[in-house]
Amino acid sequence: MPYPTTFQTRPATAGVFRTSRSRAHFLAVVLAGAALLSACEGESDPTGPGTLNREPALNEVVTSQPLNASSNDTLVYFSFTTGGLVARSADWDLALRRYEVRLASPANGASKTVMGFTLANNQNAAAAEVLAFTRANTLAAFDALRDAQVPADSLFTTDRLAANPQAHIVLGGVPVANAAQFWKVRLANGQFAVFRNAVIGFNRARATDSVVFESRLQTGNSLGAVQRLAVAPGGVTRAISFATNSVVTPNGCNWDMQFNPDPTQLAITVNTACNVATNPGSASPTFAAVTAANDAPQYAPFLSQLLGPIPNSILDTRAPFRYDLTGQQRLHAAFNTYFAKVGTRVWKFQLIDYYSNTGVAGYPTVRYARIR
Repeated sequence: MPYPTTFQTRPATAGVFRTSRSRAHFLAVVLAGAALLSACEGESDPTGPGTLNREPALNEVVTSQPLNASSNDTLVYFSFTTGGLVARSADWDLALRRYEVRLASPANGASKTVMGFTLANNQNAAAAEVLAFTRANTLAAFDALRDAQVPADSLFTTDRLAANPQAHIVLGGVPVANAAQFWKVRLANGQFAVFRNAVIGFNRARATDSVVFESRLQTGNSLGAVQRLAVAPGGVTRAISFATNSVVTPNGCNWDMQFNPDPTQLAITVNTACNVATNPGSASPTFAAVTAANDAPQYAPFLSQLLGPIPNSILDTRAPFRYDLTGQQRLHAAFNTYFAKVGTRVWKFQLIDYYSNTGVAGYPTVRYARIR
């Protein structure tokens, strides 16, 4: 699904904003000609042009400026302590890219682990309710969340690489290739490559008839041209070498992956004995446009999937945004709340807008507070 790019002009606000229950003033703007309300107001008491540059007081609600996360392929990094974007090498808590939110963890290249929990407070809200949410009318419920509402430590999870041997296909009815997903792979011979399942086909008996894998081998700092490898399983698990772009008889480290064509499996396993490991590529850049396979923050000894407590799908109602509620291909803040556990501190946060002060897509605004 393409990233939404349409936008709407909204009144300018500036800097980082600080609010409290007793000191909050809001300007509610009703869109002319609109049947429903959307969040277009600003919050009062600006504290600076860009970042807070201090840790907020306990239960102090802070709203960031719109953060430039508009790149399709580059994450930006947000710190609760500074209230703004920081370098990847700095102490960051959230990684943002358009509508995606990641928590600091080794799987995302961080030196620390932030644990998270999705409150999913608005997951059952109807479209009309979401469209009626504003910064003003959601603030009281957000502010009311205190230490008593923090879930048990055992309910917190973090972003991590998990095994999903069927991630290369889309299940539901007859399986099809998940061609939009690719993996960065550390190969058995120490090289790196990217690969994806481009095509999978079945015969009339519903047995796996053929699979077409595409790969690009890295030499030096460059990924090569796309190589296609058609595999006819014939009911037998087949071993594949991306280094030679061939089906091989497995012998020590001469293979990277095996495909099991059993219709109850359709699984890809990797040659863990020879240090083969994977990392799922992002939606952008695409398989054809990615420039390196050896730069993943972490490689896992299985066909991997990045999982985390914050859904990164605009179709998941627990996610920060809902998509196309008015038929205009726009994102609307769902005002779902998330908890982030950073050491002994616990923060709550929401993404409350997706657009810049001039209406450009990919500029999320974070509202947050430390509650422990």
